[in-house]
Amino acid sequence: MYGGPMFGDLDSFNPHDLIAGDFPLKTEAITLAKGQNLKRGSVLGRIRASNKFVLSRKTDDAGAEISDGSEVPLRVLGEDVDATDKEHVTVAYRTGSFLRQGLVLHESHSLADIKYDLETRSIFIED
Repeated sequence: MYGGPMFGDLDSFNPHDLIAGDFPLKTEAITLAKGQNLKRGSVLGRIRASNKFVLSRKTDDAGAEISDGSEVPLRVLGEDVDATDKEHVTVAYRTGSFLRQGLVLHESHSLADIKYDLETRSIFIED
């Protein structure tokens, strides 16, 4: 028989707030760079020099354009991760169909700007 106390806290994962459609989901283990506290659904870019992932963005806090590779959105974070104090190995989606409202973007990116780039990587955005 299923149920009981050991299944009491299963509501922390809700695929319906991010996953859309039936396009195949492909995941991989990635390393998030230190200094970030990101939510599931964050759109990530990869720093070429370190191979570590960060929240993808076009500009830094001073408004200067970023050109380390992380400005290119490549993955969608699969779980909430606090990497504030140290880098963290986690899971990210390489492909899939995702709900627009479930994605987290840096303010320097707009969904309209990155949507077609994501589609070339088989990451599709649905309303």
